[in-house]
Amino acid sequence: MALANTLGGFVMSTGPLTSEHAIEHALSAFHHALPHGAGLIMVSLAYYKALIDKGACPGRFVRLAQALGRPTATRPEDFLDALAALQRACGVDALKMSDYGITPAEFPAMAQNARDTLAGLFNCDPAPLANEDVVQIYQASYK
Repeated sequence: MALANTLGGFVMSTGPLTSEHAIEHALSAFHHALPHGAGLIMVSLAYYKALIDKGACPGRFVRLAQALGRPTATRPEDFLDALAALQRACGVDALKMSDYGITPAEFPAMAQNARDTLAGLFNCDPAPLANEDVVQIYQASYK
């Protein structure tokens, strides 16, 4: 995990982030006890599913699945399966927004906050995400 964290830091320092970070920062802006990493984990599956559903970079998602231990992956959705398995293996798959006091009523305001405060990150996405998409990501992530 330390190596993964270090490599992630390298990537964040040398390239642009995507709106996944904006979407999470809105969660932790509204609920300060939520650690950024936990929020990213909570929204990750729905976030990447939204991009896959929009047809964003299918080959890259297949390669990511392969890098996560699925050498026979052929579909972008295989990445979602591999990511879910990784979350289970790390014991973080049970993280719940509701444990941090987050409620679905807040999702529209959070979506707008994500866009208002970190709009540039939405420009780095491989497919456009509207506020309605962000609300759907929150809804799909909610437990």
